[in-house]
Amino acid sequence: MGKNIMALVSAAVFLLLLSLAIRAWRSRIANQQASFTAPLEALEYFGQVLVEAKAFYVATTYAVNVLERIAAYGLGARGKAQVLVFSEGVLIVRVGERSLALDRAQIVAVGYGQVAIDKAVESDGLIQITWMQDSSSLTTHLRVKEPALRDQIVSAISGIITKEESL
Repeated sequence: MGKNIMALVSAAVFLLLLSLAIRAWRSRIANQQASFTAPLEALEYFGQVLVEAKAFYVATTYAVNVLERIAAYGLGARGKAQVLVFSEGVLIVRVGERSLALDRAQIVAVGYGQVAIDKAVESDGLIQITWMQDSSSLTTHLRVKEPALRDQIVSAISGIITKEESL
């Protein structure tokens, strides 16, 4: 009898903690959705394909805090992706999640990183694309295993940013 009561108490505590975690996650999503609108899923005009590669979508974070994952609008889920850099922007097609499209006017910077939230890789192992959504500065972190492709993606994105600045 005592074991059954202990099991019931343990199950109740577990369910309480689980419900609190789910509630906190939903609250975080609601707060983030209130701070910026949903990002594009496709570009209005794609232009010419400059480079494409298979990648691993690590996360999107606030640019000032790479340890705070953006969960709003489905951006919180990690997974496989296809990255396409066009003359007019970047399209990240994620498996099982909504795509993320960044118009070249939104992109502020591109570079390399080593750490994002719970992912640490070799030096310069992550591509970091910093972009603006409304007034929020966000950074999307991607992992492309082949260094040559990683460099091509960063170079292509740098080129379309420079092209936007010169207009």
